[in-house]
Amino acid sequence: MSNLLVFSPYATRPHFTAYEGTIAKACQVRGATVEYLLCDGLLPECDMHWDSFPLHHPRPLDICERCTAGAKARIAEFELPYKWLGEFITKSEREEAFVWAQGLAVSEICKATYLTYPIAEWVQSSIYSYFRQFPADMSNWRVVNAYRGFLLSGALVSVGLRRYLETHPVDCALLFNGRQSITRVAFELLREANIRVLTHEMPFYQSGHIMVKPNARCWSNQPFADFWRDWGNIPLTRVAMQETLKWLVDRRYGRNLSWFTYNPSVNFNVTLRSHLKLTEGKKLLALFTSSTEETAGDTELESAYAWQSTWVQDVLDWVRKRDDVELVIRVHPHLSGGTGLTRAFDEFSFYEKMKVSAPSNTRVIMPDEPLNSYALMSEADVGLTFGSTVGIEMAMLGKPVVLAARNFYEVGTHIIKVRSRETLGEDLERSLGSFSARELRREAFRMAYYYAFAFELPFPLVSVFRVMDVKRNYSGTKALERGQDETLDHICNYLLETGPLFDSPTAADKTRSLAEEDAFLEWMEKTPDCLRDRNYERLLPIFKTLRGMGRMTKRAIRKMPFGSGNALLQAGQGFYRSFAK
Repeated sequence: MSNLLVFSPYATRPHFTAYEGTIAKACQVRGATVEYLLCDGLLPECDMHWDSFPLHHPRPLDICERCTAGAKARIAEFELPYKWLGEFITKSEREEAFVWAQGLAVSEICKATYLTYPIAEWVQSSIYSYFRQFPADMSNWRVVNAYRGFLLSGALVSVGLRRYLETHPVDCALLFNGRQSITRVAFELLREANIRVLTHEMPFYQSGHIMVKPNARCWSNQPFADFWRDWGNIPLTRVAMQETLKWLVDRRYGRNLSWFTYNPSVNFNVTLRSHLKLTEGKKLLALFTSSTEETAGDTELESAYAWQSTWVQDVLDWVRKRDDVELVIRVHPHLSGGTGLTRAFDEFSFYEKMKVSAPSNTRVIMPDEPLNSYALMSEADVGLTFGSTVGIEMAMLGKPVVLAARNFYEVGTHIIKVRSRETLGEDLERSLGSFSARELRREAFRMAYYYAFAFELPFPLVSVFRVMDVKRNYSGTKALERGQDETLDHICNYLLETGPLFDSPTAADKTRSLAEEDAFLEWMEKTPDCLRDRNYERLLPIFKTLRGMGRMTKRAIRKMPFGSGNALLQAGQGFYRSFAK
């Protein structure tokens, strides 16, 4: 019998617990001993609050009480046993960790270690997200205080989790993302103890799926590289090609996304070149920046450039000297502060200054400017990215892509990877040369399909509404039994039986020819409108009007007295979920 530990300090969040609770319960149904380890409010800083959350609210005084109560309620829904982290930390150990964190000189904070563990490195990602700033401004007392708080939290988790592992048998562990502060600490301690770890996250690319990575953190590219070694040479069927094309078309229209929609509607009647006053006949390079605070400073994701801003400036300087190319820099819309976090002020300011000083052959499109990135992809000849998903999408259009950072599509042999800062000019020059658009597109379709449809596993047992509102699509435990859901079987097989998380190609897969891919790619080459959904375009004005009416109605309902409006909205949401199911 296997012993599964679910380290879940943020279990109060339903969109985390719906996934991991379902997996944990399925493991229990299969005979595993399952136990949650929850936070009981002893951490001074955690990822339940960042300053970058909307409205800049200060950390609520009762956040720990509410979080603890919420976590307890979530776990009770699954009828799973749990323990509190505080049970494994003595009073003297808390005091010792506090003295350590408060006694560090400011110059020591970013490299601080505790019990030989590099706690500062492990919590730094949350510091960058907390303030949407990289590197951390250690001259700001608020940043210093928050960093001390995260150091203390990391130290306490290292003490408590280590003692739990010393006193409880653990064969495998389930953990949310492994990136954010104390989840990173937990990931590293579990890995040090040679415990099989599965990290989970909401899907990056396909609604209705789940991202799970074996013995890796959520941003690690290694698990997909391993997957690609098995599957990368297996041609797609026509059905798979069609599914992947639909995925791309949906993304262009902002449909079926697993995250917020960043783009305004495409106006297909206006060419971007005329709108931006670009010159016909010159090669157009489109540079798409990324929102990098989640990956900044991660040694596993190191690339030719440590700083995105340095790379962007180098590209601009290269373009400045050319009279045969033009450059459009599309600054990531997420930096504007309209999609879940506040504005990333430092990065925003950097691009504002660049926009003013840019040469005549360069346009800088700010995050809050209403330019559709997919329209830019369609007009551009070359795509430049710092790890943006745009890279795989432009490759699917058959356009050269220069990748200056890390992302899953780095495994592609037709993707131009920036080797070093010194070779950037050569890499950019290469993107302007001759290439096989069909082979680039073929490989891109495979990468997109295998990642979005196979590597991110289907998870129909949980539905997601409005990004983070979730509902479980089952009751009781029958749906969790072996043989009822293929994804659960794979996950439980990995956790409990040390089996593979993903299928390997069958003999039939390995003998599949290129015929269906070739036929589909030839059809795409002859069908320039294959990326458009004209029926949907005709309905867009109606959808826009209905959304506006919906927002007005919501505002009116919320103004109803004594909280009755919010209660009515919640009841309506419950009815909608039942209907959608």
